[in-house]
Amino acid sequence: MTVSIEIQNDVAVIGIDDGKKNVINHEVLDQLEAAFDKADVEGARAILFKGREGSFCAGYDISVMTGDDPDASSRLGKRGGLLAKRIFASPVPVVGLSQGHGFTIGAVWLACCDLAIGEEGAFKYGMTEVALDVPLSAWALEPLRVKLSVSHHIPALLHSTIYPPDGALQAGFIDKLVPAGEGFHAAMTAAAALAELPRHAYAATKLAMRKPLVDIMTAQLG
Repeated sequence: MTVSIEIQNDVAVIGIDDGKKNVINHEVLDQLEAAFDKADVEGARAILFKGREGSFCAGYDISVMTGDDPDASSRLGKRGGLLAKRIFASPVPVVGLSQGHGFTIGAVWLACCDLAIGEEGAFKYGMTEVALDVPLSAWALEPLRVKLSVSHHIPALLHSTIYPPDGALQAGFIDKLVPAGEGFHAAMTAAAALAELPRHAYAATKLAMRKPLVDIMTAQLG
């Protein structure tokens, strides 16, 4: 299994580890959807969503996204977008942890989290769709506009700028940068603290803040 889930007290820890770069395909998305379903069923009060050491997520399977079958590319992109919407609209807090690279859909998922923590290291973040001749999906712009600093919208989204961890912090891909090896502790501490907040008030306030954007994502993704 590429995706794991473990409930630690009230926090569901969902991890992706394919032993390589965490490339996203339909099999991985099957497992991720099942893990988020289990977090709901188990009544988790917060979710910690993390990748493997060295790579949070390298993005979609590039052979599909730049292949000769536009329908296949669209189907895979849409499924990643539906998970992004689920994270963005989650009634419980979602903390993202990146201990490595974060590209394309991985960067979007981090932007959808309520809090994204990254570790220092020789890592890179970016939305490289334009450079790969793949138009950036309109639904992805909604969470990215929320999290990215306005001054980085054009460099990050239109110019496919690649950022090191400190640049990703400045741009807004991540909210906090910690020394290498300290990310999991920092993320668990943050998730546990957020899990203590009153659940109804958190969910209602988050919905009020994000509903117009979630509605746009829903209209585009179905």
